[in-house]
Amino acid sequence: MVKVTETKYNPCPGDNISVIIVAAGTGSRFGADRPKQFLLLDGKPVLQHTVERFRTALPAARILLVLSDSGREIWRELCDRTGFQSPETVAGGATRSESVHNAIRLLAHDADSYSTVLIHDGARPLVTPDTILRVVAAFADSNVEAVVPVVPLTEAIACFSSDGTCSPTDRGTYRTVQTPQAFRTLILDAAYNALSGQSMPDDAAIYSSFTGKALRTVDGDIRNIKITNPSDLAIAELLLKK
Repeated sequence: MVKVTETKYNPCPGDNISVIIVAAGTGSRFGADRPKQFLLLDGKPVLQHTVERFRTALPAARILLVLSDSGREIWRELCDRTGFQSPETVAGGATRSESVHNAIRLLAHDADSYSTVLIHDGARPLVTPDTILRVVAAFADSNVEAVVPVVPLTEAIACFSSDGTCSPTDRGTYRTVQTPQAFRTLILDAAYNALSGQSMPDDAAIYSSFTGKALRTVDGDIRNIKITNPSDLAIAELLLKK
């Protein structure tokens, strides 16, 4: 009789973990001469701050940086100028979902059932190591397949109708979902393969639509803002100085 030893999975920083940083957007809403992820924040490109946060929190993790063709040229120039060592890059797609799918396919080749992938917006440069590690720690439970960081809403919300009227809604039952969102790699790969071409707001929606399951949540951080317009960049500057 062969003796089988059950191995418990206790994630350590970077252990069986990969990170996808999505930075293939054009930033057209921002109105700058280049995508917002390449603009300077406290003297460094926004995207450099983002990469550094993950390298600090998960020093052994494999990081994939998803960039458009034009973005790759800009990023290469910035890295050459500053001497910054870029993570591995992956070609982006026409949509955010296509961009993530390109990276997921690459990771799936070497993944096993315990492999975990964190997916983060390149334009969220203030994510803290604490937030990243809270997300990772949730996978100490081997039954967990998906985790998202959330923060409570602070303002009143209402459901609007096409006729311009609205109905107040209890904000206490809602949360703002941030990134990094994390998943078992092979499950998310299967979800993307099954739902390829469908428009979904984020990776959490892809997972839920495919599996029909709810996601585990952990506390996010109100400082983990996404830079979308010039005022967000100014706020990020202030937060970095605190």
